[in-house]
Amino acid sequence: MANPIKELIQTAITSLDGMFSSDSVIGETVTAPDGTMIIPITKVSFGVGGGGSEFKETDKDGNNLFGGGVGAGASIKPQGFLVVTKSGSVRFVTTEEQSTAVDKLIDYAPDMVDKISGFFIKGKNTKDDNTEG
Repeated sequence: MANPIKELIQTAITSLDGMFSSDSVIGETVTAPDGTMIIPITKVSFGVGGGGSEFKETDKDGNNLFGGGVGAGASIKPQGFLVVTKSGSVRFVTTEEQSTAVDKLIDYAPDMVDKISGFFIKGKNTKDDNTEG
């Protein structure tokens, strides 16, 4: 005899299959008139649970009676947007209020890397200019 609980959970999982895709997490890119690309990012969560029991009573074929159920739930929550400028700068803009300094540092890290890289490139070009001539 097949396992009824396994069948119930498999049915629930099969029902969820196809409900979510990569487009559920990384949304469709929107391009602003100035060339800036805005990419929505979401958090997708889902769960499945179930249970059941066989009873001492049997049906007309002699199989134990079974009672059970399965539940499933899902949540899609916007997290923010990746903003890619025409110059190639990338920044994550959160939809939630930032509460800690660490969150703010993480948000501004790409800009800091761009500025630090620019500083070193500028310094290297200055040295190259001084060694010529």
